[in-house]
Order: sequence, then C-alpha cells, then structure tokens
Amino acid sequence: MGLRRCIGVVLCIAACAALSGRKAEGAETVNIITLPTAVSFAVTNVSISTTGAPNPSTIAYDSLKVLGRHALRISLQATAANFTPPAGIATIPASNVSWTTSNAIHGTGFSGTLSSVAYVVVFQSDIAYVSGGVDLTWQLAAPGASIRAGNHTLVARWKLESIVP
Repeated sequence: MGLRRCIGVVLCIAACAALSGRKAEGAETVNIITLPTAVSFAVTNVSISTTGAPNPSTIAYDSLKVLGRHALRISLQATAANFTPPAGIATIPASNVSWTTSNAIHGTGFSGTLSSVAYVVVFQSDIAYVSGGVDLTWQLAAPGASIRAGNHTLVARWKLESIVP
C-alpha cells in the first residue's frame, strides 16, 4: 500500500472593506452582509482538484442603500501569491483557487480565479434591489506531488463597493 498524505488547505477570508459613503452625495450602506470567512480543502490526492467546504458558500446581503443608479460590487483578492506551507519550500499558488457561481438573486455572479495582484469580481447587484446574493463552489487545482502534508493557509480580503454599472 502506498503512502497516503493528507493536506489541509485553508483559505481564510477577511471582510475588511465596507461600502464607502460619499459625503457630497450621501451615505451608502449595507446593513446585513453574509460572506464566507473560511474555505477548507481536504486534499487526499495531490493529482486531482479538490472541492472546498462548505459547498456551496453563500454571499448574501440585505438592507442595501446606495445612490440612484448605483450597484453593489463584491470582489476578492489574496493577500499573498502563495499559501503558507507547514514546512519545506514547495508552495501552492493562490491562483490554484477558483470558484464557480450559481443561484444568483438580484444580480450576476462571476466565476473566477483568485489573484494576489488584483481584486476579482465575484458578484454585482442589479440596480434598485435592496437584497440579493449568490452561491459559490470553490475548487483547488491539483497541488502536485512536491507539496508536503499538513495545513497550508492563505488569507484573502473581500472588497465591497458602490459602483455605477
């Protein structure tokens, strides 16, 4: 029987940005927001991709107050180019994490790949709706045989902004 490695990969996501109000035009807010704060990948085979948990993750908002023709845009960015490994030098790139969207309500979900150099749009609300959301299914691409067993971690940040579509 071959050696079996178990790799725990955790993506910690901070909700660090809030809607910014424009003093000249009035405050813009979202009072209730649900964002995934962590996604884990239990990698049992380093040669195939792994679906993240929870599956799906849900983004939802309610009580959105934005100016006239504005919409809520939700984006995500990794804070580093690679996961921090438990030991050794082999790392998993942040770009190995991707997501697909489904069940968008009052907006559009955007499937994408995590980046450390730019925020990637995940969801954009339709104009004139005060609530909505989308489900995300996370994937970690096959990390490869050089990755050591243990917990690998990466932090990412959500960005919430009011935009004119």
